[in-house]
Amino acid sequence: MRLQSRILVACAGIIAASVTLRGAQAPPQKPGLTPPPPAPSDLRVRVDRVGVMPTHINPTSPVVAGDQLLLVDQAGTLSRWDGHAATTLLTPKSLPPGVRLLGGESLINVAADRAGTHVYAVFVSSLVPKGVKRLMSPRDPDGWYVLVQYQFDGQTLTSPRPIVALQMRSEGHTGGGLVVADDDLVLFAVGDNGDSYEDGRGHGQDAQTHLAKIMRITPSDGAVSVAALGVRAAQRLAIGTWAGERWLTFVDPGGWISEEVNGARLTDFSSSASLDFGWGRHPVDGKAREGTYDIDRLGNSAAQLPDDEPGFVQPIAQVGRATGERIAVSGPVPGGPSFSRITLLFGDLVSGRVFATTGPMTARRQAVLEVGVVDAEGKDTTLKALAGNARPDPRFFTFPDGTAGVLLEKTGEFFRVTELR
Repeated sequence: MRLQSRILVACAGIIAASVTLRGAQAPPQKPGLTPPPPAPSDLRVRVDRVGVMPTHINPTSPVVAGDQLLLVDQAGTLSRWDGHAATTLLTPKSLPPGVRLLGGESLINVAADRAGTHVYAVFVSSLVPKGVKRLMSPRDPDGWYVLVQYQFDGQTLTSPRPIVALQMRSEGHTGGGLVVADDDLVLFAVGDNGDSYEDGRGHGQDAQTHLAKIMRITPSDGAVSVAALGVRAAQRLAIGTWAGERWLTFVDPGGWISEEVNGARLTDFSSSASLDFGWGRHPVDGKAREGTYDIDRLGNSAAQLPDDEPGFVQPIAQVGRATGERIAVSGPVPGGPSFSRITLLFGDLVSGRVFATTGPMTARRQAVLEVGVVDAEGKDTTLKALAGNARPDPRFFTFPDGTAGVLLEKTGEFFRVTELR
């Protein structure tokens, strides 16, 4: 009987995983227990084509390094764009010693310091370079996030130096957001390594493991600490300046309840304390949080949580979906000179729809607004149309001059994004 139960549970998990991978419709939720969908608005942006990646097997958001743009193909290739042409910097054949690529996101992300002289890369590897500090994972590990520092002179990457290795499960939510803070600490968003039909388990609220966290890493000695708990699977970390203050922002995709836009002052991530964005079942009150909702162990919404819960950072904004709608939010980008009313711009990987917030960074639970798109000639279009009416998977980023950009995974093309005033 016990064996039969285990078999049934295993089969249910396999079915759920299969449905999730196919992008099946989310189950209906109780009325009032999901965020509203994006609201209509008169906001519009123009997209102007800038270039195309030399390889785009599995691209993600480009990254600024000095006055150049680093083009990241997670299949293992990194190139630099000088504003006119792309030059290859890394390939799967030019890896650091002791790194062996694993899976389709084997170069999960890169980041550069503000001077652009140091570039950090996170590889997903089946091996760990000798002598590198290791952090072990409690969840069915099969590989490692390996953080490597390079010297960058604007032309080539040299002197690879492995810093730390974090054990991981490559088939789950890997996360991958990476940024260098103003104090030169590296911030890395580690996914919960879980699946879409789960509540996050307890890992996100356990400060003794790196899963479902933003980790704070000191490059000089590989020291690692928790900067933020409860982060499900942030694929991009973005730094922007508002009202003279530096903020770190990120989108945290939900299961089928809430797509979150989160943020806090950059100095809060560098302090010795840890922020908590809520994902994972909390050991004290037993609740698992997705956005501002308590979810059950299958990821369904169980209750609305009160405003301003003590101990948790509330979302800047959150967005739901129509019944059965597929959505996975990507971004954000703080556009600086590109925007007038828009504070943060982000979008949906599946449909290519574009969204925005317009309130100050200090405001929480802001409305998410739908944003129209026009092409270089001023004609109405969509990111999906620009991708040949295929799933576009937009990846938002910032150009070296501070203007906003978006890259389409489907085509590898990248565009400058400007709000129409």
